[in-house]
Amino acid sequence: MSDVNTFIETIGKDVDATVKPKVQTFVETVGTRTFNEYGPRVAAFASELAKQILDEQSASVHAFATELIQELFQRYRPEITGELHATMVQGAVQVEGRGVSLDMKRRDTGASVATLDIPVAIVIKVPDLNVTLQKTRLQLNVINK
Repeated sequence: MSDVNTFIETIGKDVDATVKPKVQTFVETVGTRTFNEYGPRVAAFASELAKQILDEQSASVHAFATELIQELFQRYRPEITGELHATMVQGAVQVEGRGVSLDMKRRDTGASVATLDIPVAIVIKVPDLNVTLQKTRLQLNVINK
């Protein structure tokens, strides 16, 4: 049996040494030629096809997006609730919100879909603020202890 195994092993080594490089060279040559000759043509075809698809479908995508936006605006009604208080501070106007929230409601039923609390704290710098009061009533609340 060892003669048969040695025979097969010897032939395998010879085939591996002589045929394998030829097959590998052939595969590499075909691969390189295919890449160089057909690759640019396939890429150009794919690019042109993608351009055609985008050109042909852009109108339908635009119509779909427009219809969807219109449907959303017809479906929901935003309501902002809460209080904004402005005070004058040194060189600025300070605006603070209390209980400010955005409530998205259904237009058809008035039911609330989602509510978002919005924290409001803004300082608007006004470097040279001159205030002229005309026909104004000023009330100062003084607390004595």
